[in-house]
Amino acid sequence: MSYLEENLYTKHPLKFKNGKFKILCISDLHGVVDFDTRILRDLAAILDSVKPDLLMVLGDIVWRDAMDSPENMRKFVRPVFELVEKRKIPWAHVFGNHDNECVGHANFSQQEIYEEFEYNLTKRGPGEIHGIGNFVLPIRSGNGDDIVYNIWGIDSHDSLNDFMKEFNLGNPDNKWDKQCVYPTCLHDWGAGYDTLNFDQLMWYWNSSVELEKYAGHKIPGLMTMHIALPEYVITYKNTAESYYEGTRREGVGCSPINSGMFNAILDRGDVKTVVCGHDHINDFTGSFLGIKLCNDAGLNYDGYCADDLRGGRVFEIEESDPWNVKTYMVRSKDTVENYPGECIRVSQL
Repeated sequence: MSYLEENLYTKHPLKFKNGKFKILCISDLHGVVDFDTRILRDLAAILDSVKPDLLMVLGDIVWRDAMDSPENMRKFVRPVFELVEKRKIPWAHVFGNHDNECVGHANFSQQEIYEEFEYNLTKRGPGEIHGIGNFVLPIRSGNGDDIVYNIWGIDSHDSLNDFMKEFNLGNPDNKWDKQCVYPTCLHDWGAGYDTLNFDQLMWYWNSSVELEKYAGHKIPGLMTMHIALPEYVITYKNTAESYYEGTRREGVGCSPINSGMFNAILDRGDVKTVVCGHDHINDFTGSFLGIKLCNDAGLNYDGYCADDLRGGRVFEIEESDPWNVKTYMVRSKDTVENYPGECIRVSQL
């Protein structure tokens, strides 16, 4: 099956400007109906500081009562993404584990709301594979149509509990963690989060091959998802070898089951950078086998976060050398006056 036509399409074309392209990644907004409006202040300040060519939102956009209905969801996402829309910044998103927890307002329904925004570029992805929002956004040359870089979006799903409960690992005597249904021996390699499905790996592989044939050359890329790959653990356990930088204040919330996605991108040789959300107080980066693995901390006031880390991660790409990507954090504390300030909720305005 060919995915080329869908993969080449974007609602608004993405192109290098003056030989450069800048991506801002934020995540874990954890929006509620009566949200803390400081998130609007922070996002506006960061957008104006970075001036990105593309905003990527890496999941957990809404939770709690904002997931109860489309009407409640709009009460958060409209004021937030209108900040992006009025600046005419193209943006896209992947879903997170909390986005997936919604009952009666699932991701395909949430996706309809995001598609209402003019500058949202997220594509639902092939209906025959697992997840909503498996897509690729090609970035083309400033002076032509050649694809210089690809942005990959992957739906990393939510909890592994249902899978584990169904199979119970074939061992009724297993000791289970009190919060997550998985063997306690796997604590050091992640939490009870889901893994990617094989059909997602095959979609990425086949799409990557098709795009390379179309372009006539291998296309470097950035892969975005919410839940980290298990290889993230290797980077902080081998800091000297992994060029480890940044802050880790919580364990990597990955799946204990390795999907094989890291091996797939290693074999394809096009994706050289991966970025994830999910871990709100981690912003570290590290390299493993030539692939840079990045976190972006969180940007919320209605979940847990850290005042000194809150912000987003920037990726700068040069058209003349797209294989070497520069990345760094931009923080609220460096862009917002009188930070962090006092909470003012929507109901107080």
